[in-house]
Amino acid sequence: MIATVARQQFVALRRQQIFLAVLAILLAMTSLAGFLGWMSHHTVVQAYDEAVRILAAQGQPAPPDPLGLKPPLSLLSNLAVYIPLIGALLAIVVGHLSLADEQAEGIGRVIFTRPVSRTTFLFGKVVAVAAVLAAILAASLVTSVASLVMVNGSVPSAAELGRLGLFYGLSWLYLLLFALIGMVTVLATRRRSLGLLAALGVWMVLTFAVPQFTSGLRPTASLNPVTDPVSTSQPFFGATAHARSFSVSEQYKQAAAQILETGTAEPWSDTGRRVLPLLGALVGVGLLTGGLARRHDFSTGPSGD
Repeated sequence: MIATVARQQFVALRRQQIFLAVLAILLAMTSLAGFLGWMSHHTVVQAYDEAVRILAAQGQPAPPDPLGLKPPLSLLSNLAVYIPLIGALLAIVVGHLSLADEQAEGIGRVIFTRPVSRTTFLFGKVVAVAAVLAAILAASLVTSVASLVMVNGSVPSAAELGRLGLFYGLSWLYLLLFALIGMVTVLATRRRSLGLLAALGVWMVLTFAVPQFTSGLRPTASLNPVTDPVSTSQPFFGATAHARSFSVSEQYKQAAAQILETGTAEPWSDTGRRVLPLLGALVGVGLLTGGLARRHDFSTGPSGD
């Protein structure tokens, strides 16, 4: 029954072209990250070649190639910004539609006339949403590898492919969290538009407000995974800095920077600990979703929309 519900939800997203729309946007994001990486690579190569030419004319040795000192995966560093910014919004929409459309079309009135438990129904929905996000990120992974091959001129090593796999696995967990948030707000509100607006409010708090309070970053700077926070000697930020380790958005960006080797090096054990807030949030939001689903009245659609 779980597989049946999941398959029905996947077909519904495909018919609404939500799957294709999200896939197109994620692939465009990945291609843009690769293009920006190529532009940066091209600029560095031109500057280096010009410096070598000038130094050779002066009889001086050429400096080391700066590209040899740059991690290959750093070409995709912009993905650590695009995914929590745009990818999380797309995940909210997918999670929201997985339940909101069911209520609007009255499917809930029909499906629970059969021996289907609310837990089975909800789990099937979550499985479908998780599978959709996994498929989209898998396509993004293939695009990332293609970008690396074109820019670096060589196939990524096994270690680099492993790091990419870890990055996309972490991103899948992050997007799944926001998909669940989109489902929670549908179950917790009576109006469809209000549910989507509430989910966007949670996204703004996690993406901008919490990093600003815990690190003293400006809203735009909070998107940069390698930006150093202000000094914690300031009393307010010195107090709020203690909560930084619980910020899902900040810990995701820091862990992503470590995986892509664009941040300050740290032990893998520290990077693993950065994933704990995300896992805790997933468990908490998942339990909240299950609790709301057990009490939700699926026999009526959202009013006022």
